[in-house]
Amino acid sequence: MKRFYALMLALGTTLSLAATACAVETAFSDVDADHPFAGAIRWAAENGYVNGYSDGRFGVDDYVTRAQLAAVFHRSAGSPTASGAVRFSDVAATAYYANAAAWAADSGLINGYAGGRFGVSDPVTRQQVAAILWRWAGSPEALAEDYPDESAIASYAQTAADWSRANGILTARADGRFDPQTPATRAEVVSALYQYRTLSSSGAPAPAPDSGKVLVAYFSNTNNTERIAKHLEAILDADLYQITPEVPYTAADLNYNDPECRANREQSDDSARPAISGSTGSLADYDIVFLGYPIWHGQAPKILYTFLESYDFSGRTVVPFCTSGSSGIGSSAANLRSSASDANWLEGQRFSGGASRETVEAWVSGLRLPAASMAETPENASALNLSVNGTVLTATLAENSSAQALRELLAEGPRTIAMRDYANMEKVGPLGKSLPSNNEQITTQAGDLMLYQGDQFVIYYAPNSWNLTRLGRIHDAGVSELRELLGGGDVRVTLSLGESST
Repeated sequence: MKRFYALMLALGTTLSLAATACAVETAFSDVDADHPFAGAIRWAAENGYVNGYSDGRFGVDDYVTRAQLAAVFHRSAGSPTASGAVRFSDVAATAYYANAAAWAADSGLINGYAGGRFGVSDPVTRQQVAAILWRWAGSPEALAEDYPDESAIASYAQTAADWSRANGILTARADGRFDPQTPATRAEVVSALYQYRTLSSSGAPAPAPDSGKVLVAYFSNTNNTERIAKHLEAILDADLYQITPEVPYTAADLNYNDPECRANREQSDDSARPAISGSTGSLADYDIVFLGYPIWHGQAPKILYTFLESYDFSGRTVVPFCTSGSSGIGSSAANLRSSASDANWLEGQRFSGGASRETVEAWVSGLRLPAASMAETPENASALNLSVNGTVLTATLAENSSAQALRELLAEGPRTIAMRDYANMEKVGPLGKSLPSNNEQITTQAGDLMLYQGDQFVIYYAPNSWNLTRLGRIHDAGVSELRELLGGGDVRVTLSLGESST
């Protein structure tokens, strides 16, 4: 099953590098407005993916190590938590890049060396950069066209180099050479990442959810997060709700140099739940909730936990975002998930307080938000029963030719499918018969039923973004229940038609 499962739903952009590089001011002394990579460098710095040096330089021509590359790409993916412990002999558990190296290995982007090393201090070469981004894109086919130095390109990177040229990822040298074994510079890495994000978003706007379906809930004490929240309100035509503490925070409360100040005490107390003034009412009208907060000591303020634990988020999509001067979103979003475990959480994004609307809109454009709640399916829609190791779940079938063909197949009698786990996010198994496809780019949620390659039945229990055919959606089990039922080893699932319960 040759496909890449996106671990992140991070920042995309709808502008080409050529369009943004012209006359773009940066804060770095060695990057003037006419620098060919100025736009990409500003984008990466503004989003906290790459920091400059203490002397005010970006270091455009400095080489990038494998550890640094992993850290930059990991930040751009929203700093997701990797599974398992550090597995490389040269990666210390306390290293700033430890989680990034594990994530890169988990997602198949960067392989270690023989002997169990990651090669943390080795310069990353141009062909390695192209190969890593190519894998991130799902290892697509590319039209072969030889470079003048084609013979110098390693076999593992040849298709990646062709793909890179076709999509403008890593620019060739002036004489047309790819120069595969030369170490990549900081400017080249940032430019390649920027172009990859442009490619991955394809300039497509986020699907517009129905009016009134999006809520932007945020806590902001110095107006930085509020500024981003208002950008989202305008971009998505969303409702806005400010999480306001019942007892406002004073300047003394936020004096982080005082270990006894209110913020420090709350952040160090796992049980702290500051009271909220007012309420949103019910979340019943919202399918999607954007959740915003500043970073306090690397984490979300505890009032965010109060908010999440005050409402039922089952079946809703939650998109976290944060603001900070330099820290990434880190583990803050992952830790919040425990307070709304039945929600479908997308990867979050960190912004600087002064991020422009264009920057926020570019991120939203790459999210591919769910367009509508399956709870609004017609009352006469067909139901599908799924028996998973003795537990019966009910789903509503979609209205397309694929789901209709599945109805006709099951009208002949129940069908049992042996399903294997794939990538800790889905169960997949053969239907034994091909159905018509109605493929579209879909970001799945837990409970989605999909058709893959015409004859593979897929049950998702975690998010993924891929070209799939929608068959239906389970509507009587939450995220945690589905993960408990489906996560782990192989299962046998029996499909049968039933009465609709909607």
